[in-house]
Amino acid sequence: MGREIEAKFKLPDHTPVRRALRREGAEYIATSIQTDRYYDTASGALLGRDCGLRIRSTRCLRRGARAVDTRPLLTAKGPGLGGARAKVRPEVEVRLDDAAEVVELLEAMGLGVTFTVQKRRATYRLGESLVALDELPLIGCFVEIEAPRQGAVAAAAGRLGIHAPPITDHYVNLLIAACKQAGLPTTGATFDP
Repeated sequence: MGREIEAKFKLPDHTPVRRALRREGAEYIATSIQTDRYYDTASGALLGRDCGLRIRSTRCLRRGARAVDTRPLLTAKGPGLGGARAKVRPEVEVRLDDAAEVVELLEAMGLGVTFTVQKRRATYRLGESLVALDELPLIGCFVEIEAPRQGAVAAAAGRLGIHAPPITDHYVNLLIAACKQAGLPTTGATFDP
């Protein structure tokens, strides 16, 4: 199983980070709408163990010079392993040619969609780091930095002028809390009606 090393930061808006990305010569990859459907048992056993299982659908709105793979992506994430300025956790990702068959398999195993997250994401490459400018319903703007090493995550954050401590919680937990506060169902937060 591979490892995901990332840090997430809450910002009032993306303008200063976009400027820093241009100044630092980051490569623009794409802007997309990502829809993540999280699967779990009815009792929430995966989320309760700080694990996640999702199928991500991507609709590309604009892309840079690179080709963008928009095939559905199945991701399994294990519990966090700690980290000073970055979250480290086991992760396995598989591109899917037929997401419907995988959904059937998950449902046959007793798993169902428990939460749907939708976000607008602009992705950039900055050295060895991937930088994502995320906008989510109810909770606003975030920057996610993913790299092969914790030091690279911290270095990218510094180059972008981000000095705040990272957010350690998942988008799902942040959105569930925002849904509860707004008196909305805790089944998802999307831009689509």
